[in-house]
Amino acid sequence: MVTKLLRAGTRMSIAEFLDLPDTEERQKMELDDGELYIMPRPRPVHQFILMRLYMYIATYIDGFADPPAQVHVDMVSILSPSSRRVLVPDLAVMLAGRPYRMVRGYFEVVPDITVEVLSTDRSRDLVRKRQLYAEAGVREYWIVDPSNDTATLLELRDGEYAKRAVVTVSDTLTTPLLPGLAIPLAEVFRHRQRPADD
Repeated sequence: MVTKLLRAGTRMSIAEFLDLPDTEERQKMELDDGELYIMPRPRPVHQFILMRLYMYIATYIDGFADPPAQVHVDMVSILSPSSRRVLVPDLAVMLAGRPYRMVRGYFEVVPDITVEVLSTDRSRDLVRKRQLYAEAGVREYWIVDPSNDTATLLELRDGEYAKRAVVTVSDTLTTPLLPGLAIPLAEVFRHRQRPADD
């Protein structure tokens, strides 16, 4: 039964999805309108850039006596129970005071910021996830592209994403949602320990 459920394209409810065994394979799955999607295994450069971004955001949050937000890597987010949408953004930021519910140990919440680092399945992040995050009401979506060392910062306006900026290795990434956060992208994209790209 479990083997059948692990096939991409299998239709299931949110309850069935959340009941899947907590294995390494399970951590690479999403539910998209009730259909199972299996994400490709992330590559070392993807994970390196992801963790550098996380480090900057987590350090920023830790600098406050009353943290202004939470940041999570690979946070299982139940975006829409009715549409059976459960996504796992590379990074998710929830501002302080946001109401959320825990369902079987997972967040039922729409994050304020989602971040995807492009890897082998670029079209999903560039097209489908852009659509799903906008429909859910995610206020900012950052698309980070290691192939050209850029981050495209999208903000929600009237239910659709508008490009606020495309920042490069010589820029500092900021957001009005986290005043004072400054991520020098040279320290992300050109860090001396960055793994070689394929």
